[in-house]
Amino acid sequence: MSFVLHGCLFGCMLLLMIRYSSGAGEVENRTGGIVLIDKSSQTTEYLDEGDVRQSSASNQSQTSPPPTSITNELPPELPGFATGQSTLTGVGDDLTQSNSGAESMTFGDSSNQPFGGKVTTEVFGVKGTGSRFVYVFDRSASMEDMGGKPLRAAKRQLLESMNSLGEIQQFQIIFYNNDTKMFRGDRGAASLAFATEENKSRAIRFVSSIGGEGGTDHVSALKLALSLGPDVVFLLTDAEGGFTTGDLFAISGWNKSGAVINAIEFGVGARRGNADNSLRALARESRGQYVYKDLRSFRDR
Repeated sequence: MSFVLHGCLFGCMLLLMIRYSSGAGEVENRTGGIVLIDKSSQTTEYLDEGDVRQSSASNQSQTSPPPTSITNELPPELPGFATGQSTLTGVGDDLTQSNSGAESMTFGDSSNQPFGGKVTTEVFGVKGTGSRFVYVFDRSASMEDMGGKPLRAAKRQLLESMNSLGEIQQFQIIFYNNDTKMFRGDRGAASLAFATEENKSRAIRFVSSIGGEGGTDHVSALKLALSLGPDVVFLLTDAEGGFTTGDLFAISGWNKSGAVINAIEFGVGARRGNADNSLRALARESRGQYVYKDLRSFRDR
């Protein structure tokens, strides 16, 4: 009986093994995917990826809004911001027409051109054009001869020339003998000063305080004047000059701004001969003018 029972058990186990081994055979390869369950209806429906793609494309074609056209409409008003359209001025137009006062930034040779514009002024008929002027005037003892007529005539011409400058031009006044005296403008600096009404008033007081004495040192005075970077220098003296060739060479080297140097010479009577002199050479080498003035022709006033 035991043998029969064990035989039955063994046979049942063999049948089970054969059955399960046959179910583990080769299975067709299938790709993995996400299965979605549609519960929108009363019945449960299982959807695969293909169904989802078709449904998504269909919904998109039905629900997507039409493309938005670009318009010139302004965005809604925000607190503190105005939404009105504003007009740009000066774009593509002449700036002197679109911006009020823009003509004041133009440049030229007219005496009323502001903002660094050039002007033409003169001393004893010798003209100079620029925006930065330095007056280098002799105040040696001989300028007090003839009752002080040379110095008085020089001062009148200097002040008339300075008064013709506009407020945006600059000037400096240097009186010299063996030493130099410089005008100091509203800032108290010994530099170029703007020709404002205040500086002109200061200049009048400075010029009035000058008297003649001592000898004459042209070279040191010119070196100081050229260090200011002027456009025009008016040099006035009653001494012929006495510039050596070495002096003229040194002056040319100091003239970094390329200033025009005009020379005015005082004398008594007609100038002796037409021979060249160092003052004429100085003016010629800096593209300036030279003039001789007979003191007897001046009318004192």
